[in-house]
Amino acid sequence: MVTGFEPLDLLEGILMAVTQLERGRFEVENQYVRAVRRQGNTEAQDAVRTVFRVTDRAWRGLGTLPAGGLELTEAYERFDAAHRFDVGGLRPAEDPECIAGAVLTGARLPTDCTAYGTRCTPRRPLGAPMVSAEGTCAAFHAAGRTKEASLP
Repeated sequence: MVTGFEPLDLLEGILMAVTQLERGRFEVENQYVRAVRRQGNTEAQDAVRTVFRVTDRAWRGLGTLPAGGLELTEAYERFDAAHRFDVGGLRPAEDPECIAGAVLTGARLPTDCTAYGTRCTPRRPLGAPMVSAEGTCAAFHAAGRTKEASLP
């Protein structure tokens, strides 16, 4: 659901989502027609296509997603740090205790993670969902959700 940011936009977006759910429909719908067009921002899309190309990309906690990332086109390769500097085969290390992938896909709750709230906090995040305030783990943490409070 694409919605605006005003309270009425959000409420109408929720209504539209519930209506879809009740009708067994699952599709992108635009509530924010005053600002968002079906074709999107074609000028911005053209600029992105000029500078980037789609590529397979490894995502922490999720593995490699086919066509899941962008890389600079040949015309802009000189700006690519991986080409300019000797970074070798550097890959971010994943903490085996972190269940970020399962949280990102909705398969697990942040409170299911043994590191949640102890070794993994907003000040010392182990995975992407704890890094930004919008991340699921960080939002749970900010709301005071603890393992004990999440028990059935």
